[in-house]
Amino acid sequence: MNPVFLAHVSVFGLSALACLAVIPRALRIRRHDTREGLVALLVSVVGWAGGYVGYLVAPGESTKMALYIVGFVFALFAVAAWLYFCAAYTGRSPRHAPYRRVVIGTFVATAALKVTNSVHGLYFTTAWATEPFPHLAIRHGVLYWAVLGISYAVIAVGFFMLIEQFYYTGADSRPLIVLAALTALPTAATVFGGTASWLLPLMYEPPGVALFAVGTLFVYFRRFEAIQFAAESDDAAIFLDQSGRIRDYNRAARELFPALGGSIGDPLESVLPRIAIDRDDDEVIEIRTGDEASRCYQISRNAFTSGGAPAGELLTMDDVTERERYRVRLEERTEQLEERTGQLEALNRVVRHDIRNDMTVIHGWTETLRDHVDEEGQDAIERVVRASAHVIELTETARDFVDSLAGDAVLDVKPVALDEVLTAEVQTARDSFPNATFRVSEDPTGVTVLANEMLASVFRNLLNNAVQHNDTDEPEVTVACEEVDDRIRVRIADNGPGVPDAEKDEIFGKGEKGLESAGSGIGLYLVSILTRQFDGEVWVEDNDPRGAVFVVELARPERTRTAE
Repeated sequence: MNPVFLAHVSVFGLSALACLAVIPRALRIRRHDTREGLVALLVSVVGWAGGYVGYLVAPGESTKMALYIVGFVFALFAVAAWLYFCAAYTGRSPRHAPYRRVVIGTFVATAALKVTNSVHGLYFTTAWATEPFPHLAIRHGVLYWAVLGISYAVIAVGFFMLIEQFYYTGADSRPLIVLAALTALPTAATVFGGTASWLLPLMYEPPGVALFAVGTLFVYFRRFEAIQFAAESDDAAIFLDQSGRIRDYNRAARELFPALGGSIGDPLESVLPRIAIDRDDDEVIEIRTGDEASRCYQISRNAFTSGGAPAGELLTMDDVTERERYRVRLEERTEQLEERTGQLEALNRVVRHDIRNDMTVIHGWTETLRDHVDEEGQDAIERVVRASAHVIELTETARDFVDSLAGDAVLDVKPVALDEVLTAEVQTARDSFPNATFRVSEDPTGVTVLANEMLASVFRNLLNNAVQHNDTDEPEVTVACEEVDDRIRVRIADNGPGVPDAEKDEIFGKGEKGLESAGSGIGLYLVSILTRQFDGEVWVEDNDPRGAVFVVELARPERTRTAE
């Protein structure tokens, strides 16, 4: 048997068998698109090389032609599969590539031209030849060389994608680069096959693809997957084998850990003991690089398996410095809030029990002295009674204020009957200020708002404020309710001096810090805090002809449910 004939059949036959044999291994690739692309490439090469074997060994001209065209078409599909594989491996999402339908249509049209070559003869013509052995010789036409040139350009784009991936990953990708180069070597045989007496004018790329597939999938499979994992982000990445020894790392890891230089094959514990001590996922470590301040990195681990058994893992270090700094600030702030809450609770106990109880005793004993003091002392007794009552009222307000800041009284927000709260507080104000006139111009019967028991403190402070800051001999306070855009507004108007425009915001302590604000004490500041907690708002307007109108806007429970 002619040795040149045997060599051709063996090269293409072994290439087809090799690609067919590695398909099960390719099906273990973890990335879906990469797996699809490589399997499609292997299947295409099997059809390509198998068609050529059939062309060489089949009897009869028509059978040889048919099998040659089969291999010829599969060669075109191999080009498309190679580009798909390279794009998927380098993270370029071939399914979402621009103009993908145009590309697919072009490949299909080119394949159709190959199949119909017997009609137009633009690809090749045939003639029987005796050298280097008897065979049906293929003489390529202009269209063949044009399509071949375009195909090589497409293949070169795929090679560029791979080399770029290997370079920017920074890992030891030299073995894969060598394999990729071997894939391209048979190109010389394809281009110059017609000029060498011992070569047929065929495409000799199948052996190169077979070498690339076998080497990648059986010898450097773990490195092949490690490079793809490491290239998915700019984070530092270290690849370990099953025994915990360093097998690869990217450029970012080398810059972060200079000790990695020359460490291939060494145990991680001996090179980077800080990382190896705690093998828990999502561990955060602090690293000082050069003269810079320490930075925090979160370590994530991705396990590799081969045939269901562990084959190694990829360690990635994500820079989480800003997140960790924010977490520390948040913890410090939480500790400060907890400390402040404890101080507020202590103040609350003092206000509730000590000051309020003592003032209640003073107020009670002063009341009993009314009948034991002559007419000249009555004025002094009245002043003491009013002052002690005012202090008791302030302790109530301070208690509500501390409760609202500590969060003890505002957690349960629910529908509250507005008329009951207003009626009770207006009556209390009438008892406390008998010289003032209180009117309720509109009865809010049946109206509910979103609030809780602290709503009483809102109206108590506003009603008291309307009298205590009134400069007339006969204070007049009018309470009215109205519905505006599914919200309820309670307007408390007085005939006092009013509030200057420049103070309409500051009076509630807005933009200030609590008790240090320019407002009129903690009462109005408390009103502002509570209304916001009720999903409401409070503001002040001018009254006509004089005085101020404090407007409290509250949400209705029905509105809240609709919004949800």
